[in-house]
Amino acid sequence: MKEFLKNDTVTYNLMSFTGYKTLVLFSLLTEGPKSYHEVSRFFAEHPFLHEKISLDTLRVYINSFRHAGCIVKRIRENGVSKYYIPEHPFKLNISDTQKKSIIKIYKTLIKNLDAEEIIMLDMLLLKLSNYIDDYQFVNDYKKVSVLNKLNSEIVRQLLECCNNKKQIIVSYNSPNSGIKDIELQTKRLVFNSNKLYVRARGLEYNQDTDFLVNRIVEIKDIHDADEENKETNKEITVTYKLKINGLVPELNSNEKLLEIGKEYATIELSGNNLFYIKQRLLEHGNNCTILEPDDFKQQYIELLKEMREEYNKRDTASTLK
Repeated sequence: MKEFLKNDTVTYNLMSFTGYKTLVLFSLLTEGPKSYHEVSRFFAEHPFLHEKISLDTLRVYINSFRHAGCIVKRIRENGVSKYYIPEHPFKLNISDTQKKSIIKIYKTLIKNLDAEEIIMLDMLLLKLSNYIDDYQFVNDYKKVSVLNKLNSEIVRQLLECCNNKKQIIVSYNSPNSGIKDIELQTKRLVFNSNKLYVRARGLEYNQDTDFLVNRIVEIKDIHDADEENKETNKEITVTYKLKINGLVPELNSNEKLLEIGKEYATIELSGNNLFYIKQRLLEHGNNCTILEPDDFKQQYIELLKEMREEYNKRDTASTLK
């Protein structure tokens, strides 16, 4: 642990790699049939393992699973042997108190995490729920899950597209015009009123809009953004301090709470539309202090000076009359 805290790097000294490989392989085989080459490639590309395994080693692991009570089956697809685990004796047992605590912690976390972190948390809990032999708990968790009734594959693709600023064509079920294809320059996933949206520039009208993920029927095409769209979609992040006087600040979907105290909160505001960013900050009046970036801070100061000069001109003109 000391080594990890010092270097922030996972090394062979920090874990039992035999045990870790066993858990990784167990997870792979419970997901579905995997061939030796698929397993070996996964191990080679894994961020911590970086090494292939031999066919003999794979057989040793499979025999170990069988000795532990797992049912390991082999099928052949196109002449290739694949292995999977349809049943195993490993289940997580949790008490009623732990169940309530998990749900309570989850509800608290989703209020303070950004969309990507919430999605990763939800996917982790969804995977864990497969190992919990408690229908009522799993059902209760799915009721509060922000990803409930969403297509997990579409969410995964959107997250990847946003991280890589991809341009996509989606089949979208619009409440006004029905299902139609629209082209989007993806930016980020955001939550608003417990609903997941993809924030993107709609290329038909060249406007930034939040599109409900549950209205996306399918993603038809994914490609790199056109150069002209890359230029117009540069995002800026502004950090500011807000005087709150003991109250909890109301955040927009493109804001993230970084720190909160009795008198002040530190908030991160992101977007690619400078006009709307400045409008949001102006809403707070003199309760708002911009911390960074410096270039935007100077722009904002100049804006305030121009506004003051304009008001002074109006006051002077009014006095002369």
